[in-house]
Amino acid sequence: MPHALPRADVMGRLAADNPWWADEIARPFAADLPQRDHFAPFFELAADCALHRAVVLMGPRRVGKTVLLHQMVDNLLKQGAERRQILFATLDAPAYTGMGLADFVELAAEMAGLDPARPGWVIFDEIQYMADWEHGLDALAARWPALRCTACGSAAPALRRMGDAEAAGRFAVYMLPPLSFAEFLRLSGGQRRDMKQLFTPERMDELNELLVRYMNFGGYPEAVVSERVRADMTRFLRSEIIDRVLCSDLPGLYGISDVQELNRLLAVLALNSGREVTLEDLRGESGIAVNTLKRYLDYLEAAFLVVRLRRIDDAGRRFRRDRSFKVYLANPSMRTALFAPITGPDDPALQPLLETAVVGQLLCSPALSSNTCYARWDGGEVALVGLHPVHGKPVLAFDIRWSDEGIATGARGRTGGNGSGSTPLRPLFEFARRHNVRKAYVTTRTTFTVGVQGKTEFSYLPAGMLAFTLSSQAAERIFAKLVTADVG
Repeated sequence: MPHALPRADVMGRLAADNPWWADEIARPFAADLPQRDHFAPFFELAADCALHRAVVLMGPRRVGKTVLLHQMVDNLLKQGAERRQILFATLDAPAYTGMGLADFVELAAEMAGLDPARPGWVIFDEIQYMADWEHGLDALAARWPALRCTACGSAAPALRRMGDAEAAGRFAVYMLPPLSFAEFLRLSGGQRRDMKQLFTPERMDELNELLVRYMNFGGYPEAVVSERVRADMTRFLRSEIIDRVLCSDLPGLYGISDVQELNRLLAVLALNSGREVTLEDLRGESGIAVNTLKRYLDYLEAAFLVVRLRRIDDAGRRFRRDRSFKVYLANPSMRTALFAPITGPDDPALQPLLETAVVGQLLCSPALSSNTCYARWDGGEVALVGLHPVHGKPVLAFDIRWSDEGIATGARGRTGGNGSGSTPLRPLFEFARRHNVRKAYVTTRTTFTVGVQGKTEFSYLPAGMLAFTLSSQAAERIFAKLVTADVG
């Protein structure tokens, strides 16, 4: 095994990464940190040695991927897994420079007695530091099928080849999104807070303040649990996330030479988060050529900094060419780093950012995120539309606003608003009626009410309640019920 450093140094580093080999009570350093809601489904996938494909954990920077891997090791140990059948390596360590992935298994076999012919777990963090890691991971899983191989890296390197159908077929991919609003509430004291009591008219001011806090710093676990990070949120987001992606990940992967140009585009996109734009619009605001814009948008989306939604018309038809689209920050907290925090529920910046926060909740559900678009036609727009995954017809519709104006006139029971006159909700009513949409949501600031019009149930509810619903298992249940119903 050719290597630049003395063998003893490499073995010492590997022993430090795997203290449980020599110490029966040793645990990974992050084992006691709060678990994300994604831990259970990720562990079920990554711990199953009967599945002979490597698992690739992907997601934005600083959302807890490394912590998830350490908690996986801790849970394996608690379940009685053989300590010497678990190999963990953080590949950004200089001691590992020049090693191949198979070298780690062979070295662990020599040091700890790991038997690659028996069930075991090989876990690589920061795998982007390994050259040609995709082929190496695939070869490792094929060479020792009894080992369950898991790898994790920053979003852009991990996604470089994930769009390739062949690579996607070889690996089982698990996406870890930023913190959802439901997770934020739990990690910031929700276990001590009665959620049902929080979602009452008397507690709307508290719920709205929590929603503002979430939009300012709630997407990142460190910011939720650490007062020190929250006190310097701009520096944390800028240095640990945005600058590392813009100045390191993307230039290194794609050969981008003008980092300032890319930075300028991100600022323009942040100012337009939640709005419909065209490439010509962005060219005019950023001064970047259209062909370059197309590439930059792909890069920023691959790195989980922005999200684009496609458009349909009032007949539910997709466009052959996406001349216009909606763009969102993938996490509303990034606005804090790029501009300034929202100061409170009355801040004028809250309204345009609210839709960004709602879209962020949809990203927590693969079924919802992959089937979400927006509708716009001459004279009308529906902010978000959920499509049936098979026949593509609309089954969900959303109007996202930060106001109670006009909502109270939509009486409970039969009407739910009739869409007459010039009400701003008229496009939503017309779209729901035309497509027999089963469920529609209108966010408010404080108002609760429910109505029925035709075949559509309209729920008017505070934005914080919708964010919580979409980011909890309730959203999966609602969507599953709708897509199995006869929608014509």
